Amino acid sequence: MGGMETGHIIMSVVGMGWCSTASASDAAGFIRQTVRESGATTLTRLAVPGFRQGDLFPELVAAALDVPVFWVPESALQAVQVLCPTVSKKSFHSNGFAAVAEGCALAGAGPGAWLRAPRQSDAGITCAVAEGEG
Repeated sequence: MGGMETGHIIMSVVGMGWCSTASASDAAGFIRQTVRESGATTLTRLAVPGFRQGDLFPELVAAALDVPVFWVPESALQAVQVLCPTVSKKSFHSNGFAAVAEGCALAGAGPGAWLRAPRQSDAGITCAVAEGEG
């Protein structure tokens, strides 16, 4: 699971955004690389925006990573936007959120979470890594 710090289990969560051209195997490889480079503990879950629920892509990526999918409710995604260092005008105009990957990572890692790696992007995938106590 996660490392022990002050007696609590630390969760490492990847938040992900994607476009229709993305490949699940490429996404899984990119996420593994991003987690490794961030120095995070073992990946706990893949957090994705609830407004995309019904899209099978996150399930395919999560299966490749051997972690569960956490669908982040829009209210939770909205609540952490002020904590996100990245602002994507394109994302804001298309879905109302300026930081989907970072927001999902922070919301998925729970209250008091922090970003280990801000938004990274490659081949139609954006991801960010956050850690927290769930």
